[in-house]
Amino acid sequence: MLKFVVVIFLVIMASTFAQQCGDNVCDAGSCCVTYSQRHCKKLGQLNDMCSDPKQGTDGGNFVFFCPCEAGLTCNSDNWACEK
Repeated sequence: MLKFVVVIFLVIMASTFAQQCGDNVCDAGSCCVTYSQRHCKKLGQLNDMCSDPKQGTDGGNFVFFCPCEAGLTCNSDNWACEK
């Protein structure tokens, strides 16, 4: 039970400190993702889960995951960043 409480606390803290990206621009090397709220997240690195860069919304936001960083591509079979 204590582990569950700690995990919930960490999730709340992470969402509190996450950079909001509704009208703001995310820093270089990150994108705006939407799942419960919009926030900036780092671009996918090798083997990270990713979104296809063409799947972004009109506002440039992505759902759940960012596209991969430069030099990597998002494999649509397993949604992971690859060389």
